Amino acid sequence: MNALKIDTFLVDGFELVCKVVDPSGEGVEWFYDSINEAVMFDDHRSWVYFIVVDGEIWKVGETGNPLGIRYKRGTSKQPLPGSRSRLGRYRNGDESDWVVRRRLAECLAQGSTVEFYAKKCPIAAVEITIAGSVENVGSAIHKDLEMEYLDFIFENTGSLPRLNKARK
Repeated sequence: MNALKIDTFLVDGFELVCKVVDPSGEGVEWFYDSINEAVMFDDHRSWVYFIVVDGEIWKVGETGNPLGIRYKRGTSKQPLPGSRSRLGRYRNGDESDWVVRRRLAECLAQGSTVEFYAKKCPIAAVEITIAGSVENVGSAIHKDLEMEYLDFIFENTGSLPRLNKARK
């Protein structure tokens, strides 16, 4: 068992979401190819994802947003860029996303395959009393599960994936 190989975690329910394309070669903006639309555009809001380079996990992440949001108009198969979805934000997002895109631009330029894999996390209904009335509130585990995967990788390899700076 290799704790940095995606094949180790497919049994956990991780699915290929897409492959990354960097047309500029500089990490300015990503596009996605071979999109698994059922996963990319699922409106679920609790995911753990891996960024994988040639079969090796380079980043473990989590999101409480959908992975991608469809354009409302037009025929684009790409997720809408922006912060309302995780892979939309990776397309052209902030400084931390730029660092990831730039580092992986080097891999893509060398002919490596860069892919996203994701696992849909359960959302449990929890009964909470609010002003004396019992309400059902959703409770998600994606943040805790991300830490479990990072801990597992660290315990089995002695280091975090290349693009994870810290456990958090």
